Amino acid sequence: MLNSIRHRHRLLRPPSSPHGLAFLFLKSLSSTTSSVAPHSQTLTFLIDSCDLSPESAISACQKLRFKSTENPSAVLRLLRDYGLGETDVSRIVSRHPSVLSFDSRRILRPKIEALRSFGFSGESLVRVLTVQPVLLTRSLESHIVPCFTFLRTLLAAADGDIVSVFTRNPQVLNADLNKSILPILAVLRKHNLPEERISRLVKIHPRVLILSLRRVNEIVDQLKAAGVLPSDLAFIYAFRVVAAQKSASWDRKVAAFESSGLSAADVASSFRRHPWVMLTSAEKIRRSLEFFLRRLKLAPDDIVRHPILLKFSLEKRILPRCAVMSLLKRKGKLEESASVVRALLVTTSSFLKRYVVRYQDDVPAVLKAYNGEIKFNG
Repeated sequence: MLNSIRHRHRLLRPPSSPHGLAFLFLKSLSSTTSSVAPHSQTLTFLIDSCDLSPESAISACQKLRFKSTENPSAVLRLLRDYGLGETDVSRIVSRHPSVLSFDSRRILRPKIEALRSFGFSGESLVRVLTVQPVLLTRSLESHIVPCFTFLRTLLAAADGDIVSVFTRNPQVLNADLNKSILPILAVLRKHNLPEERISRLVKIHPRVLILSLRRVNEIVDQLKAAGVLPSDLAFIYAFRVVAAQKSASWDRKVAAFESSGLSAADVASSFRRHPWVMLTSAEKIRRSLEFFLRRLKLAPDDIVRHPILLKFSLEKRILPRCAVMSLLKRKGKLEESASVVRALLVTTSSFLKRYVVRYQDDVPAVLKAYNGEIKFNG
């Protein structure tokens, strides 16, 4: 009796093999359709030849079915011939299984060769195809050639390389030339951004080409309100900083400034001088301001004039230099009025030369201070 119960329990358990889920999927199909064979062949091919998980293979089966593995096998050989490994192929097929139904010689090879003609090869080609496999489904004549040709011409004005720029941002290569790229460039021109600056903006922040027109206008208006105009050299860098973060993140950083006593005008002035400061986290802005204003006793104007101070590492740069300056002032080697701000701004080599090497014979402890063995106490 006990053996009979155990036997029935084993029959009720789901299959324990990696293909168990796929087995259940096929079993469910058999109750609703008689054409299980194509599904079975497709599912087996996706799992065994494309290294897809059963879950991914089942999902792909909803969009793909073939009666013969001849064509999909040719597609896999083509991808591997261009340097894609098993993991790369699996990523492409799981995201766009329809590529397996394309003619490898007539459809896919010309598209990949077009990418190579624009300079993508080796690792850059693999990255573009795995991150943006939808390109293999786009028209060669209507999208790939005209879009890539336009982008290459656009970047040439900024001494940009289409390969280096878009290998980092492959998503932009799927942007529609007429519906997205050209309208966005038209908006930038409407705001009187010079052509050379437009090209440079695309080089430093290619994702501008996939923003909505509403967002582009919002960013330009926000920059103008902060006093950063399209005619300013800093405009494109400021645009990139604003575009790279959500409004909520920006608001938290402004709040960090204001909680330390700086005004909205101070924040805008700091941003105009050094836009990159707003890529610093709100927590780091808060901690740095606390140190500079409370412990180091700098004036808010010092921060506004030199907002780059907030980008420096407290632990690796600010504290060691402050310890050195404090020690040299106590020993009478520097005037009490000697500028700490200037010492924080100079390059590492200049600081070492001016304040460490110069005094290490008279004040041997200066090297300990620089190495963090003597702490800065304010």
